[in-house]
Amino acid sequence: MYYPVSVRIAPTTTILRERILPQRGEVLVERGAVVLATDVVARCQVPGEVKAVDVSRELRIDRARAAGRIRVAAGDTVQAGDVVAAARGLAGRFRNCRAPADGRVLEVRNGLIFIEAAPVSLELQAGMKGQIASVMPGLGVVVSATGALLQGIWGNGGTAEGVLKMVVDSPEKPLRARAIDVSCQGTLIVGGRIPGEEVLEQATEAKVRGIIVGSARADLRPALEALPIPVMLTEGFGMLPLSQPAYSLLQSSMGREASLDAETRTRWDVKRPELIVPWQPTVSEASPQPEAIPLEEGVMVRIARGPHMGATGAVTHIPARPQVVESGARLPVAEVEVDGDPVAVPLANLELIH
Repeated sequence: MYYPVSVRIAPTTTILRERILPQRGEVLVERGAVVLATDVVARCQVPGEVKAVDVSRELRIDRARAAGRIRVAAGDTVQAGDVVAAARGLAGRFRNCRAPADGRVLEVRNGLIFIEAAPVSLELQAGMKGQIASVMPGLGVVVSATGALLQGIWGNGGTAEGVLKMVVDSPEKPLRARAIDVSCQGTLIVGGRIPGEEVLEQATEAKVRGIIVGSARADLRPALEALPIPVMLTEGFGMLPLSQPAYSLLQSSMGREASLDAETRTRWDVKRPELIVPWQPTVSEASPQPEAIPLEEGVMVRIARGPHMGATGAVTHIPARPQVVESGARLPVAEVEVDGDPVAVPLANLELIH
């Protein structure tokens, strides 16, 4: 049995999301509480970063002499900008070392001053409208909601809430700067793809809260990463339109409040960007669909690579033996119906939609 990578495009499903503190703290809500996406559900104190001040380098003296110029000791409290070491004589008026942040001196050694910045208070938000399904004391919560879920391929980070607004009338149409006007302020706008940087500039100027598109040109990635608003690509980089299942889900959700989380992690702790559209604020029982589903006839898939990249269709047949593909290699494949015709696609090039 083969279990392909899955992507969720579900008009109605139960969504469970853990909200976990980076270290032990205080949970502020109880099980069963109804929360909004921006509600703070837990908080903790995060230790400050340890910064090193190199007295020898900053005063331009050797390390043997640097120890005699240091004015603080381990355990001292300092404020950002305080003088922690200075040159003697007239030079001391012009060259000195200052604390880089508020904090406490941890250690003084070999002409180096180690300062631990003051702890930072971190507040953890619910991230979506829903109900607290369970509480992990001191650690965090599980938030549950019923609604639509759309997962993407890539996001530039950040989160946003807003009303969904479709600014194109087909999944193939690009998002144009002229389509983004004052009516888009405070919304999450949807388009087929991003053709140029002028779209991003206009979206920022119009105070759009987020962008959902099928794809964007690969050379726009630096501009997307620098953008102050979250962007989710449902298909990836290139000239790909929104897939029909994604477009249908978004079209049916227009005018509804949604939560966009554009954070993407691709290594061990994999996380896809996603859009959540709650249909109702609370649920009594959580029964999410399984994340791992086997590839079998009848399931919907998206082709992730090759000449039919971005196409979606149903699996019509899974040959028992490897087949020769266009590259000449003999690989396990599945036959997928694309525009009414069966296409043999290597299993590694398929993503399961559920």
